[in-house]
Amino acid sequence: MSEVEVVDVLIVGSGPSGSSTALHLVKKDPAWAGRIVIVDKAVHPREKLCGGGLTHIGQNILANLGLPLEPRSFEVKEVRLLYHDKRYSFYGNPVFRIIRRDEFDHWLVRTAERLGVRVRQGEAVTQIAPHADYVEVVTDKATFHAKVLVGADGSRSFVRRKLKWDDDSRVARLVEVLTPEDPAAQPEFREAVAVFDFTPMDDHLQGYYWDFPSYVKGKPYMNRGVFDSRAVPRKPKADLKGVLGEEMSERGRDLDKYELKGHPIRWWSSDGRFAEPRVLLVGDAAGADPLFGEGISFALGYGDPAAEAIADAFARDDFSFATYADRLKAHPLFKQLRLRTWAARYAYLLNYPIIVSIGWTLMRLFLRFTPWRDKNYVPARAPEFRLTDPV
Repeated sequence: MSEVEVVDVLIVGSGPSGSSTALHLVKKDPAWAGRIVIVDKAVHPREKLCGGGLTHIGQNILANLGLPLEPRSFEVKEVRLLYHDKRYSFYGNPVFRIIRRDEFDHWLVRTAERLGVRVRQGEAVTQIAPHADYVEVVTDKATFHAKVLVGADGSRSFVRRKLKWDDDSRVARLVEVLTPEDPAAQPEFREAVAVFDFTPMDDHLQGYYWDFPSYVKGKPYMNRGVFDSRAVPRKPKADLKGVLGEEMSERGRDLDKYELKGHPIRWWSSDGRFAEPRVLLVGDAAGADPLFGEGISFALGYGDPAAEAIADAFARDDFSFATYADRLKAHPLFKQLRLRTWAARYAYLLNYPIIVSIGWTLMRLFLRFTPWRDKNYVPARAPEFRLTDPV
């Protein structure tokens, strides 16, 4: 057995939720940096399947952390919603940004490291054993005794599985391809438009097809994909590859010419399990948005309540995390996530064409009374604090 390292907070997973948890702790007190270790089996920059949408929610979280977005992004000025011949657009400056997860996640990790957080990349966790006073975490390189273990390791969370928390009833599906494009010839690039097409709901899809302009290593690509929430698990499953192929064909692209990739997304449920003594979950391991599949912003959002719960546990010497679920539910961001979960269940339960058509009309009326009707609307706030400033 390798020599045991005792650590206050061990975070498994260095994606947005894991990095955000560390950064929020460091924001509370820079001394936390020396008390945190992040481990991840991957080495950054690493490929991560994701549409890449960073909404104003995520931008505001970064702003409140004092982190101006450094990785390259594509600013979407118009979001175009389609359902058969019906369409509606809402606007912003920008509405959201499209980033590449390999670049974005690497930037967050480098930021955490620059602030003193130790990140061990290329190190896979192999065993987890909870004890009364610590959690033993064995990797392929070391053994840790952690006072707190944070599971930030995604929808297929190893932490969840080892602790026997798994629940496959709340897993959405996603498939995507990248197609190289000439931005001068592609209207989505020229007009800074992201497209969400809900027409495939007629074919049992509990979600939408998307077209996002993006840059991969500086080169223009369209990120095209299908999100299926499975918010109503008992309903028939859509043929995701078939839906994607048909939608791409209508846009003059042959799916067979591109590499198809897919992955699951665990979605939020208010009655889900988020913690046990000395262990808590964040990000997709805990649950993401089942309505639109928005993952990045909510992953970043877990960092605030998780950091509060961890700091409180050490302050009171109470590591039960008995109130962590209530802390999440009381947080403004997760109140919105609960609302989206409710909306997804009803929207995709009643996805009959006539009902969807009525809902579409009501949505158009609703959006007319929001700031998103204004092309100059800027949703992100100014930074309130800079992690890079002296404290």
